[in-house]
Amino acid sequence: MELKLNPSFDAALVKQKYRFDNRVRVHSFLDDNDANLLLRILARETVFASAFNIDGANGSLSDEEMRNLPPAQVDELQKKIYQHASEGAGFLYGRHDITGRNSAPGPRPLREFADILNSQPILEAVRQISGHDDIAYASAQATRYLPGNFLTRHTDYHPDEGRRVAYVMNLSPEWHPDWGGLLQFYEQEGAPRDAWSPQFNTLTLFDVSHVHAVTFVAPYAKVPRFAITGWFRTKAL
Repeated sequence: MELKLNPSFDAALVKQKYRFDNRVRVHSFLDDNDANLLLRILARETVFASAFNIDGANGSLSDEEMRNLPPAQVDELQKKIYQHASEGAGFLYGRHDITGRNSAPGPRPLREFADILNSQPILEAVRQISGHDDIAYASAQATRYLPGNFLTRHTDYHPDEGRRVAYVMNLSPEWHPDWGGLLQFYEQEGAPRDAWSPQFNTLTLFDVSHVHAVTFVAPYAKVPRFAITGWFRTKAL
């Protein structure tokens, strides 16, 4: 079975909305059955590792490695992660690499979604939507935000990686905004603008210059926040 786009996808209409503020949400991006398939794959078959930053260095521990750590070591690790977050730098969330250098064979539907984004019709559509004619590739990773996970304020601008447009394919149905996990946008000087709650089967596109964060997921969130995220780039890494 191959994943399918919703036939109602209209790149010209998306372009009109994107050009207003260099960001847009594309609702019902995939066929509904395919979006639900991706959700099942993420919830049941995808191996995640917790990604974090401590002392300026990125780290990663698989779920199994986290479970095998002594509780005191887990507490100390979390304390350090939150300390950096309190100073405005850091992140903690689950990730599964789909297209990167360290990606390993995983569930096929995840690779198929990355292939859709890297198809010439979608790459050309994103070029037209964003105005970046040099887009040539889309990276992809699966993400999982559990209670206590977050991503602090930042931009995705990274000239060495050729990033042009960030995307988030939301795959969490019936997400309650009080649970956190919001895509929060900010003014350049740091004042909060608005926040977009995850909406199932919605592809969010935004220019990498936007300052944004993923807000802290509350302890009472009933389900994980699942998504596939990445960047439309000028090149593969």
